[in-house]
Amino acid sequence: MTPRAFALLAMMALPVTAGAQWTVQPGGWFNSHSFNSGRFPDRNSGNTRDALEKEDWGTYFIYGLREGLSVGFGQGYAHLRQPSGDSTLTTTGFGATGLFVMKRIAQGRAGVLSIQPRVDLPLLYDTDDRPVLGPVRAEGEIRLLYGTGYGIGGRRGFISASAGLAAWREGADEVRYDLTVGLDAASRVLIMGQAFNVAAFSDGELAYSATKLGAAAMFRVNRRVGLLVGYYGGVSGRNTARERTLSFAIWLSHEPATPVVPATIR
Repeated sequence: MTPRAFALLAMMALPVTAGAQWTVQPGGWFNSHSFNSGRFPDRNSGNTRDALEKEDWGTYFIYGLREGLSVGFGQGYAHLRQPSGDSTLTTTGFGATGLFVMKRIAQGRAGVLSIQPRVDLPLLYDTDDRPVLGPVRAEGEIRLLYGTGYGIGGRRGFISASAGLAAWREGADEVRYDLTVGLDAASRVLIMGQAFNVAAFSDGELAYSATKLGAAAMFRVNRRVGLLVGYYGGVSGRNTARERTLSFAIWLSHEPATPVVPATIR
């Protein structure tokens, strides 16, 4: 596996603490801060000793600009260690800065459908000295996001899914598709199961792929604050190491003083 592809897997997918798939009410916002510790052992046991290790912090923020339209950003900071025999290569710094717009395009009894164009910019690191931290040039992605209302199968819960194409980037074009299912296990406890998938294509052939599964539980301190712990790991892939990551996060949210009832599109 090339160093570039290896680095991509270290930084690629959002952790189990990623934000939801819905726009935010005008004047409202949601913010998450996640703290993650992980290893990327190769699926061949002989290479486990020199597995890439990382500790990182990531934040996600989304703000309701107007009805059905939200804007936001994502930012990370990572410490990466790559052992190699008797030496270890270490890199520390900010990753790419992600900026996005989320527009609701349909809403009905089946749920909410949104579209999200996003750009990742190498604003806070030297792309020549530390390219492992993220893209060396601006990269773009567009996603379709789907989420149900908060109620499935007779219980309080939700389903959200997304599919995206990143064709405006250095290297292979990436396709990503993710799924999250959340259920209330108790009055203040939300449990979630998640699947993250990426497949990259170059010259019409599969360059690399990865699938990882995650489980998380969130405790609601109050309406505005939630504390979350999660674990996720790679289960399959091609030309990629399989991730093992433990994640802790805090979720913060703010609702506008006057709730807005969204229009229904059928």
